[in-house]
Amino acid sequence: MKNTFALAALLATGAASTSHAQLARKLAPDFAQIQYAGSNGWVGVGAGHEFFNRHLRTNLQYGYVPPAKGGPLHLFSGSIFYQPVRIKVGNHLQVNPLDIGFKGSYQFGNDYFFRLPSRYPPNYYWWKPAFRLHLATESSLTYKLASNTGVRTLSIYLEFNTNDLYMVSYVLNAGSLRIGEVVKAGVGVRLGF
Repeated sequence: MKNTFALAALLATGAASTSHAQLARKLAPDFAQIQYAGSNGWVGVGAGHEFFNRHLRTNLQYGYVPPAKGGPLHLFSGSIFYQPVRIKVGNHLQVNPLDIGFKGSYQFGNDYFFRLPSRYPPNYYWWKPAFRLHLATESSLTYKLASNTGVRTLSIYLEFNTNDLYMVSYVLNAGSLRIGEVVKAGVGVRLGF
């Protein structure tokens, strides 16, 4: 009986350590990024995972707008991008001409709310000031690094996006809004692990 418990304990410990290691590998992000502007705050940092041979990318990002730039404002966003085309240029460089994606962002603060406060009459806003849904595109250049660096790739990217409120405003106010007023741009750097 004592031997059975000892064997069970060894197996459990071995299984637990293996499963913890596997879990840690699965939870570790495939990439980290930093982005300037583009509906993610004045600056945003995030990390994410890649799926389906790196054709699908998801990430979570925290963004901040400092007081000097119109804040303080804190944002949290999640996105998913599909990469339909990759163009290899030599052994180390890859061009992604147009990734297509969706984002959701939440802005924290007293002026941003998900539920309409009682100070407003019912249906005063048809949208949620704290939450935006975005359509986005991204183009990037990716450089493949040496395998012994710990960083697999270095990418620079340009993102364009618009959100639900901007799109509806543009359609309902045709002619009074320019496309540059409803489409936002951001640039960033992504490190792939």
